[in-house]
Amino acid sequence: MSSVQIVEISMLRYIPELLAWLVGIVLAVLMLRRGGGKAEKLLLAGCSLMFFTKLASPLLHELVQSLMSERGMKNIDIAQTMGWVSLPMGILGLAGFVCLVLAFWARFRAGRQELA
Repeated sequence: MSSVQIVEISMLRYIPELLAWLVGIVLAVLMLRRGGGKAEKLLLAGCSLMFFTKLASPLLHELVQSLMSERGMKNIDIAQTMGWVSLPMGILGLAGFVCLVLAFWARFRAGRQELA
């Protein structure tokens, strides 16, 4: 079994989540085209960051793992390198989550001020 087949099989479990973030991106773009404001921009940014993180993370891990195993590194060194590689993906995922929270907060806060 080649490494390409392993990546394809491992990516299958991420397809529903990737599709959900893609739907969020499409909906945010539609809302922006209809005159959306700050909340819709934050929603688009958050969904895009989460989509990119969920798409790039497994591919990056497979790439780093295959490169490290070709060099003949020890398992502990591979695990340590994988930890450093996952740090930027974690930061991007956290930034996406913050954008999503701010988008919902801005939308519902603006709605409450209009009611008062």
